[in-house]
Amino acid sequence: MKQNIYLSTTFIKDQMSLKIALDQIMESKLRCVEIGSNHCFEPNYDYVTNFPYKYLVHNYFPIPEKSFVVNIASSNKEIRNKSIKHIKNSINYCEQIGADLYTFHPGFISDPKSSNTNSDNYDFEWGSDNFKKTNFENAKNNMFFSLDDIISYAKLKNVSIAIETEGSFNKKEVLLMQRPEEYSNFINRYDNSDICINLNIGHLNLASHAFDFSPYEFVDLIENYIVAMELSHNNGFEDQHLPLEKNGWYWDIILDSRFDTAYKILEFRNTPINKILDNINFF
Repeated sequence: MKQNIYLSTTFIKDQMSLKIALDQIMESKLRCVEIGSNHCFEPNYDYVTNFPYKYLVHNYFPIPEKSFVVNIASSNKEIRNKSIKHIKNSINYCEQIGADLYTFHPGFISDPKSSNTNSDNYDFEWGSDNFKKTNFENAKNNMFFSLDDIISYAKLKNVSIAIETEGSFNKKEVLLMQRPEEYSNFINRYDNSDICINLNIGHLNLASHAFDFSPYEFVDLIENYIVAMELSHNNGFEDQHLPLEKNGWYWDIILDSRFDTAYKILEFRNTPINKILDNINFF
């Protein structure tokens, strides 16, 4: 199998110990793991290095003791600085365990209230007043300011980083980095030796429906920046994080030879390990 397949630990139920996911993965033949963001806080995660895995780390890990939503584009300076500090701590953790890549979200135009507890949709939740306070240009500038700081720190630590592509059909007004023109701006500002892109296939499906653009042309635009792909299936309207389907629209992208070396991350939610192993047979 030439595909570089990783399994996100988000497949177990929310707020469970990371160790439960790592133990379950040991029962399979998979030895490449992305540490996800839906686990409970633990004072330390020293047990991670006891497993024979190659690791990637994603966004909200290590889990902070006091929960908050990471938003590097926030107009609230305290939230923005706290988010940057969290990401730097995650970069330190990647250096500590020898993780190959740290990926994180580009931020939101308005601060979410919380993560969504609806198992049919894993978008964040916003109050109705959030939509009245959106300021795209301000959020974009805050994001770039934060990225400049994060990139400098990652280079200092010699840790590879990537931002994850965003996308929502119902909450498109409050997300950054969904549309092709945003990525043209990103590419003009940063080299792929500074920061790469984690292409979230589920988010791409939502964004392309919301803003009416071709997902294939979008991939062509960012092809030289794609270092990883977060893979899941959805109906084009809700961020469902379902297993991939054999006849899904996305296989021409996933199996494109341009991306043979990209990390292919199975990012399913609340999915039994045996169903995940069935999915791997599609590659």
